[in-house]
Amino acid sequence: YVKGVGLIGKQFAEMLARRGVEVIDPLGADFDPHWHEAIAREAAEGARDGEVTLVLSRGYRIKDRLLRPAMVKVATA
Repeated sequence: YVKGVGLIGKQFAEMLARRGVEVIDPLGADFDPHWHEAIAREAAEGARDGEVTLVLSRGYRIKDRLLRPAMVKVATA
């Protein structure tokens, strides 16, 4: 069962990719309110102000159209 569910998940991801759906993975990038939804802000040593330090949920887009924003945690100075 586990192998079958894994194969179905892989086929579904491949089908979405063929249709142009892209994953938004902003880890280490600057926070962009157009593509990301900030769930929390916290002081993070070694990270610049506004940098995404943790991705809680991946986002998705088709070209320039947002399907679901990435839910992220953002560093403060």
